[in-house]
Amino acid sequence: MKKILITIFLFAGIIFCYAVYIENDLLRTISKPIPLLILLFLLKPNSKFKKLIFVGFIFSLFGDIFLMKVVDMFILGLASFLIAHIFYIIAFSKREKSFKFLSSIPFYFIAAVLAYYFYPHLEDMLYPVFIYIFVIMTMVWRAFLQRKYNNAAIFALIGASIFAISDSNIAFTKFIQDYEYSKIVTIILYWSAQFLIFKSTTKA
Repeated sequence: MKKILITIFLFAGIIFCYAVYIENDLLRTISKPIPLLILLFLLKPNSKFKKLIFVGFIFSLFGDIFLMKVVDMFILGLASFLIAHIFYIIAFSKREKSFKFLSSIPFYFIAAVLAYYFYPHLEDMLYPVFIYIFVIMTMVWRAFLQRKYNNAAIFALIGASIFAISDSNIAFTKFIQDYEYSKIVTIILYWSAQFLIFKSTTKA
């Protein structure tokens, strides 16, 4: 069953990318939520860590819906993913409770660089985007700290890092310059990140 569901996950992703390519909004709308629904179905929330990731997936699904072209509610989408990241932060912090402030410096340095880069282009979105950057880099940092928790924990770090790249790509295309097939690049990075975060629960 698991292999079948992962096949559906991949197939839905391919269908969505094809729908973007041929500009078919109906097909995009139908296929976009499927990968997160599959991950929600696969994830058995039978531990605190898994429950927190499960809730993060639910808010990610809301984010997917709000960011659909037919819905187009960017602020609600941003808020949904912000909440998802907060649940991921709490989950990763359950695995590694220590603060280790010095280890956070590289991550917040990257956050500062991103904030500086996007600053001239954000206008009334300045504070929401700055908060989002801070939260997602906190998520990557906490994923870094828990990377040795077990053999699957490294997937959380890789997934969180890819998530940050995906969201940076969204910000770039929205506020600075869009480019051909940017939505396909973003969604492939995003689904890869979520799948890797799911994989990090396999030894939880």
